[in-house]
Amino acid sequence: MQETTGERLIGRRTFLRLGAAAGMTAFVLGSTGCSPMANTAPEKSASFTPGTYTAQAQGKQSLVTVEVTVGDDAIEAVDVTNHCESERIANAAIAAIATDIVELQSLAVDTVSGATLTSMAILSAVKDCIGQAGGDVAALEKAAGREKKDATEIIETEVAIVGAGAAGLTSAIALSEQGTDVVVMEKCGFIGGSMLVSGGRLQYPEAPLEFRQETTEPMRRLFAEVMERARALGVKEERVAFVEDQYEKWYAEGNTKTFDSDEYYAVLGAVGFGNPLAAETTVDAVAARHTCEWVTAHGVELEKPLLGIMGFSWPRSTHPVGKPAGEGYVDALEDYIEKSAFPELEILFSTSAQELVVENGKIVGVKGLCDDGTAYEVRASKGVILATGGYTDSPKWLARLQPQYGFDAEESVHSVAPAGHTGDGLDMAEQVGASVSSCGEVMLNPYAHPDYHIVGHIIGDTGNPLVVNKEGKRFMNETAKRTDLALAVMEQTDQLCYIIACDQNSNIMPNGRNFDGEPAEALFENGLAYRADTLDELAAQIGVPADALKKTVEEYNAACVAGKPDEFGRTYFEETAPIVDGPFYASPGTWAVLITVDGLTVDEGFKVLDDGGRPIPGLFAVGEVCGQPCLQILGYGDAVVAGVLG
Repeated sequence: MQETTGERLIGRRTFLRLGAAAGMTAFVLGSTGCSPMANTAPEKSASFTPGTYTAQAQGKQSLVTVEVTVGDDAIEAVDVTNHCESERIANAAIAAIATDIVELQSLAVDTVSGATLTSMAILSAVKDCIGQAGGDVAALEKAAGREKKDATEIIETEVAIVGAGAAGLTSAIALSEQGTDVVVMEKCGFIGGSMLVSGGRLQYPEAPLEFRQETTEPMRRLFAEVMERARALGVKEERVAFVEDQYEKWYAEGNTKTFDSDEYYAVLGAVGFGNPLAAETTVDAVAARHTCEWVTAHGVELEKPLLGIMGFSWPRSTHPVGKPAGEGYVDALEDYIEKSAFPELEILFSTSAQELVVENGKIVGVKGLCDDGTAYEVRASKGVILATGGYTDSPKWLARLQPQYGFDAEESVHSVAPAGHTGDGLDMAEQVGASVSSCGEVMLNPYAHPDYHIVGHIIGDTGNPLVVNKEGKRFMNETAKRTDLALAVMEQTDQLCYIIACDQNSNIMPNGRNFDGEPAEALFENGLAYRADTLDELAAQIGVPADALKKTVEEYNAACVAGKPDEFGRTYFEETAPIVDGPFYASPGTWAVLITVDGLTVDEGFKVLDDGGRPIPGLFAVGEVCGQPCLQILGYGDAVVAGVLG
């Protein structure tokens, strides 16, 4: 890889570890992972009462506790001692801000891209501590910070990738395995993208038997319900009959584990998304299975047994063992990259892509701007891959592509995606003639936390939970498709609901962690979920009428054992569904935009197409920017290689 302008800078580094043991050393050299910014030597004119002080401030999803140690005239240490933020996102902010404050003796430090709320919480708590120590907060806020760079660097490589989430990292790994030079431009100060807040769940069709549950009678009823829904939706009779025949043969051969097939995956997907045409192809099933096999081959240990999830109740979901949300995937990919020691894989952190470079009708590079002021132009001889994620944080694109939901182009929408999903890839690609299309659907999440819009706080969601509204009453079939669940929540008081679980059956907390891998005690301590010994106490905690909640639980438990459709048409009540002995749990939820499933139009080689269906030379797109779910893309690396290098 040849550098044509400027010396080798800190931002131009080979892969940097930013995981649980986050790289403090890297941030000593540069606060946001770009080139080091010039700074003025701090003047030790401050005055403090020496000691260690503690304060808390609200972050993205929890209180952040900070300890600040000061001497007579200097801030000596800043330590974040407790939080329930997404670990990888928080670590970038913790390392950068703590280092900058001590090094510069200033509170005029930058927040970390993609971790703004956590950054602001740390700064707010530090200011509180400085005030406790008798320091002049206002003066420290005016103290010299790092000066912005005014430099331009041109980097030459073979492939430029915009985005370091699931799609970008997969593409970078696959290309690097082929010996291709790769530069990744990432707007946030960390890697992972939507993986970090996704829940980390993968669908594993036709999984090995060791992953599958033993079949139960409720599963048989659910299968019959799915087939009935498929026929009502308009799925072709020959496809439904084929799956029913597979199902009967599976058990006729003596199998006792849960039935599955690629064709059933397709039919279930059609029912879940309300699209009968989706039942006609098994491409997604093959891709989903390949994804699970790919992540396993790259160091991820997947949880057993498979379980159901909201909107997809058939027990087919798994996630990394012992890690919250999707951090297990990022950890494994990070370890794989480091062990492989790809010499020509570099990441530019905190660098936002600004525009694609076009020469003679071909995309030959991308321009970006780092938070430190450095302008980069990455010139790519074999192409640029857009892996920028979806548009869940873009009111403009939501209103344009999803008008059926009534989104306002001037009003932000609750989203469970991390910061940065603002449609940048769509903007840049459309400017060079790319086709942007809508499928008329966006994936909604019905159970996002109402204050923090996260999904990792839930206790007890295995695809067949009890859900009540603020009145303590059920209001829907909890095993319906995800969009229908979200639409039902929209109609409730304050658009609020609660998932109710109990300790004996449905809490699903192996080793003290919920199904998303989050430590359960931390969820309770931070008020993200609730726990009580009795239903009366639980009702008081969440503010619903106790009599109504107890009556609902009684009627729900009766429906669980009735073996027939209840008043909402629900037939699937697994053995773990009843709410019996305490402790009891409640997880608050509201609807939010989860992921987008459309965007740029691409062909089978991931080439971006124009409005006439013609490939734009040198431009590729993978992941949510072209409608592929953030985690499913993990298995597509080989296809990316074939498209870009073929």
